[in-house]
Amino acid sequence: MQNWRLDALLSAQLNDIKLIEALKLIQPRATSGSLADYDNFKFAELYQFRKIFFQEVDDTIVGSEPFPGEMLTPCKVRVALPDNIYQILTDYYNNAYELQFVTIAESISTSSRDSIVVPNMVDQFGRVRISTEVFGSAMAPRYLKNANVLAKFIQNNETTDLFPGRVQYYFEHTIRISGELKTHRLAFIKWYKLAPNQQI
Repeated sequence: MQNWRLDALLSAQLNDIKLIEALKLIQPRATSGSLADYDNFKFAELYQFRKIFFQEVDDTIVGSEPFPGEMLTPCKVRVALPDNIYQILTDYYNNAYELQFVTIAESISTSSRDSIVVPNMVDQFGRVRISTEVFGSAMAPRYLKNANVLAKFIQNNETTDLFPGRVQYYFEHTIRISGELKTHRLAFIKWYKLAPNQQI
């Protein structure tokens, strides 16, 4: 009934110039910047994101989505990862997929045919552009102030703490999964250690 009454009022005022100008003020405007990336999300996706942000889900969060930006220079092509970072990348794939991933060294000692060998070569990038924003890294000193991040991590006692870190570089890694080449775009971040007091 209320909508019918509003329609009747609006149709009676179609030639009212003041009303037409006032309605322009309350029209939704196009979102700009990095917020524009969320315009295409459905309510359910945004609600799930909110639940994840406030730690209201018990699930381990893994998955993938199309990358809405591009990797930018400086760039180093086919860089071999140090052993410790290479192991972290292999662990990431084991958590993200329900498959068995192994390093090159582990593949020699493992006789399983179901294991997927993770290559240790990546392409490193100093910057990434997502929508209209450019994010830097330690690899691109000019953009170093854009390289700082904050992330929430759940602790062993079920509390949530914020941790600051600095992106060292962004990288692309391609791996063959189930016969198909998949490229992952990731960031390598060094996290700051907890300081015992404010002065430090």
